[in-house]
This record gives sequence, C-alpha cells and structure tokens, in this order.
Amino acid sequence: MINVNNKLILFVLVIFYSLTANLHAVEFRGVAVENYKGSSKGKKFKEALGIAKNKACKNAFRKYVQDMEESKRQIFVGIKDQIYSNLSNYMICETVVDEVIDKKQKKIEVVMKADIDVVRLDIEIKKSSKVFDTDSGEKSKIAMIFFSRTVAAQRQFNERVSKVDKKTKGLDIDEEETDTGVSSMTTETNVSETGGSKLKKADISEYIVNDNDTVKLEGAMKQIFTQARFEPISGARQVRKKWRSFKSEIVESLENGGSIPEEIRWEIEDILMEKNVNYVVFAYFDVGIPEYHESSGEQVVNVAVSYAEISRLGNGDPVSLGTISGVQARGRGSNNDMAKNNALRDTAKEAAKELVALINSKGIN
Repeated sequence: MINVNNKLILFVLVIFYSLTANLHAVEFRGVAVENYKGSSKGKKFKEALGIAKNKACKNAFRKYVQDMEESKRQIFVGIKDQIYSNLSNYMICETVVDEVIDKKQKKIEVVMKADIDVVRLDIEIKKSSKVFDTDSGEKSKIAMIFFSRTVAAQRQFNERVSKVDKKTKGLDIDEEETDTGVSSMTTETNVSETGGSKLKKADISEYIVNDNDTVKLEGAMKQIFTQARFEPISGARQVRKKWRSFKSEIVESLENGGSIPEEIRWEIEDILMEKNVNYVVFAYFDVGIPEYHESSGEQVVNVAVSYAEISRLGNGDPVSLGTISGVQARGRGSNNDMAKNNALRDTAKEAAKELVALINSKGIN
C-alpha cells in the first residue's frame, strides 16, 4: 500500500512539474538542412540526422532571441556565450515536427519544436543587469558629454631633401696628358636643399567643433540608452555653472587635434557624483570630408568614433568600464547635410549599443 502511494505521489509531482514548465515556456520551431554520405540507413546518415536536429534546435532558439524586445536582447548579447554553451538548460527540443530525406541529393531537412524556458532565461538576464528589473524612478542615470569635430585643414611637413649636382670640367690649362690618361681634372659641385625641416614632423590636422552635430549625436544615443532602461541626462546641464569654461578648454583641445583634457574630466566627474549620477560617457566623433558616390549620384560622409569611455560613478573614485573606438558609418544623401546627419545617427546608435554592452558585461548596474 505504501509503495502504491509513493508511486501515486511521484506521478502527481511529474504531472505538476510538466504543467508548470509549460506555463513558463514558449514554443518556437527551427529548421536545418544537412548533407549525408552513404546509405540512408547507415551510420553516417544517423550522424548527419543528429547534426541537423541540433542545428534546427539552435535555429529555433535564435528565432526566440530575435523576437526579444530591444533592451532585453542587448543585455542577452553580453551573456550569449554562456547561454549557448548550456542551451539544454534553457529549452527542451526533442520533438521532430517534419523530416524530409532527399535520397537523390543525399540531403536531410528537419523541423524541430523547441519549448523555451523564458523564466530561467529572464533570471539570467536580470542577474546581468539590474536595470532591466527596476521601476522608472530607480533607473540608473547616465550623463552624456559628447563632441563632434570636422577636419578644417591639414598641414603636411616634408623632410629636408639635399640635391647634389656634380659637373666635371675638361682639362685644366696647366695640366698635361700622360701615358696613363688625364693627370688632373676639376669637378664643380652644386648643393641645393628643399623641405622645411631637418627633423621629420608629423602632419597636423586642424578641426572645427560643431555644436549642431553634437545635439544630433546626443539625440541618437539617448534613444538607445532609454531602450536599455537607463535615464540619459545632459552632462552639460548637470555642470552648467562651470560648463562655459569647461567647454572652452575642451573645444580648444579638440580643434587642435587633441582629446578631452583629463583634468576637465575629473572635475566633471566630481560634480556628477555630488548629484548622484550613476554613469558618465565622454566621447568625441570625427566627421569626414564629403565624397561623391558615382553610381548613385549622392553625397557620402563618413563619421567615426575617435574615442568613447564610460565610467561608473559613486562608492569612491570613478571606475572606467571600458573604452571603444573605430565604430563608424557612412551616410548617404542628396546633399552634404543629409549624408552627414545619416552618418552621425547610425554611428551614434552603434556606439551606444557597444557602451550598453560594456555596462551589462560587468553585471554591476
């Protein structure tokens, strides 16, 4: 009687677990195609079938990831290697929905049904980013200090080059020919030098900082930060009492080919910490010279992130979470302004996504 009761309890628990699991699972179907060698009943066929099923299950999971909301997917990117290496912990994929064997082409096509445990996945995502699970009043504040500069002029320095011309004259009047030939000749040497310096110098570029471009960059980045559940704020507004002097020094440095002065950054970070700002991003973008796109007849402008760094504020000194550079995009348009605006928008969005990934990869926000 006791054995019967134990079996009944176990049966009920299994049913309950199955029902509970289904309540928290979503179904996606994946497809994959794999080639095989030999007979459709041989060992290699079975191996190919197993590979096809595995690929179809991964295809189903990728469809689920693509269906995630933007902010959730951005956080997932930071932990995707961990998830994919333990995929069986997050989904059940054992049911073959369809299987087609093309014996002539020696090809297998498999459709698999995957039940994905969204609750377990959400737990992993929330562990990596507390921002995802906060109320609007608890969102992390991220201050933005951005600048955009365009090349205005470039000076190139050539090395000094010496040019030596030698000219051999005929016999001197007082010299005589000997048995072995001419006994004496005279050579006239002319030396001329070109170039500006005996030392090799690097080319110098001069820039113009454009406030209008900066506003567009902030607008594009703000969109991505908001989607990632941050509260983006204007860094300039937070330090407005000293912003005029800060900006003057930053612009002077950037227009002369330098970067944002370190001492200015320190002062800004100190003020932001007093105002309980959680993160700050310092970045400057380089805007290229417009080019003509022959096939379309449009203008093309390239914009690149020269430098961007995100730091966590509070609990002592600021901590750098990482830097990015080299993110760039080419914008096209019927005129220079349209092409530049498109490039600014696309570059800013990609840069913001990488900065969000840097934060989430630390799992500290």
